[in-house]
Amino acid sequence: MRVAEIAPPWFRIPPEGYGGIEVVVHLLVEGLVDRGHEVTLCTVATSSSSAAVHALFDDEMKAYIDAPASSFLNVALAHSLDCYRSMLENEVDIVHDHTWKEGLLAAAMLDVPVVHTVHGPFDDENSRFYRLFTDNDRVHFVTISDFHQDCLPGLNYAGTVYNGILLENYPFREEKEDFFFYIGRFNEQKAPHLACQIAAELGAKLILAGKVHEEEERSYFDSHIAPYLSDDIQFVGELGHWGQEKMHLLSRAKGYLYPIQWEEPFGITMAEAMACGTPVVTFRRGAAPEIVDHESTGFVVETLDQFLDATRRVHEIDPRECRQRVERMFTAEAMVEGYERVYERVLAAEGAGDVVT
Repeated sequence: MRVAEIAPPWFRIPPEGYGGIEVVVHLLVEGLVDRGHEVTLCTVATSSSSAAVHALFDDEMKAYIDAPASSFLNVALAHSLDCYRSMLENEVDIVHDHTWKEGLLAAAMLDVPVVHTVHGPFDDENSRFYRLFTDNDRVHFVTISDFHQDCLPGLNYAGTVYNGILLENYPFREEKEDFFFYIGRFNEQKAPHLACQIAAELGAKLILAGKVHEEEERSYFDSHIAPYLSDDIQFVGELGHWGQEKMHLLSRAKGYLYPIQWEEPFGITMAEAMACGTPVVTFRRGAAPEIVDHESTGFVVETLDQFLDATRRVHEIDPRECRQRVERMFTAEAMVEGYERVYERVLAAEGAGDVVT
C-alpha cells in the first residue's frame, strides 16, 4: 500500500519529550515500513523516519501553541494544506490524518480515501464540528477506544484501534520501591494535584514528572502543585519519552496514580505503567475501564475516598498481570495490524483498484 501519514506540526517525530500523538505516529510509520508498505510522513523537517518525509516547516512549531489564535491557525492550516496539496502530486492509495479540524477541512481537496484518527475528546465544541461530517462517506473515522466511539454515534467509522507502545523499551520489574509516580500534563483535567493530596494524606512519597511549558500549565502548577512540594512530594521536570529516568521511575514505583477528571479517550501512560508491572489507580472516566482491569492490573474507582483506599491496596496487584494485559492489547504491533485492517476495509469500501502492497 502507498500510505501518507499526516502528523501535526507542533513536535518532531519521534518527540524528544512530550508528544503523545507523535509517538503513536512514529510507531505506526515504522511498523508500516517494516511490513513493506510505501509510506510518506508529513511532519516537520527535523523529524527522523524510515519513511519518505515531506515538510513545510523546518522545525517543530510548539512555540505557536501558546501564540494568538491567528498565528496558531496560520501554522495549523498552512501545514495541513501543504500536506494535502503534496498528495495531489504524489499517487497514494490512502491518507491517514492525525491532525485536528484543519486536516478534515483540507481533506476536501483530495479525491482519495482519507482515514482520520480522532485523537482528542468529543466534548461539546468538538462534537458540534464533527457532526458536520455525519453525511460524509469519503472520510473514514477511527477512534482510540470503544468509549470514544460511543460518545458520537453516526460518523462514518472504520473501527477502533488502541494506541500501542514499543513493549521492548519498557523494563518489567516485580520488586517495587516505596514511592508512587505520576507523569503527564499538568492541568485540572489530568489533576495531578489529587495525586499530591492522596500522597500527603497517606504520608507517602510521590514523584511527579511532565512538561510545564504552556501558560495554562504554569499557572496550574504554581497554584495547585507547588504548595505540596516537599521532601516526600517531588517534581523532576519533563522526561524523555523513552528516557532512562522515566523507565526507572515507571518500573520501580509501587503504583501509578492517574486521577483524571475528564472523559479521556485513551491514556497511554496507564499502558506504559502496566507494561513495567506497575499497577494503576485511576477514576472511572473515559476509556480508563478499557485499559485497566479493575482489581487485576490496578483499580478503577468512583470517588476520592475509594481512590485513597485503592492506593493503600496496590501491593495486592500482581505485576505479571499488568505486563500480560499490555502484551495482549496495547503493543505497537497490535496497533499497526489494527490500522492495516482499517486501511484494507476502507479501500474495499471505496472500491479502489489495484494498490501497491
